[in-house]
Amino acid sequence: MDDLLHKLVSGALTAGLIALVGALSMAARRRRAAREEAAAQAPVPPQPNAAAPDPTRGRESR
Repeated sequence: MDDLLHKLVSGALTAGLIALVGALSMAARRRRAAREEAAAQAPVPPQPNAAAPDPTRGRESR
């Protein structure tokens, strides 16, 4: 009887540890994927320089 109980408890502990490691691995993978996805977002285009002259002004068609 003690052998059967030992095998059951040992199996339960092993299964619990495997499930815990799997859950931690999935959480780390989700965080890494979210971080990489955020870093891969298209950069915001630069705003036009307000101090630079407008190249379309001052030209008149003849």
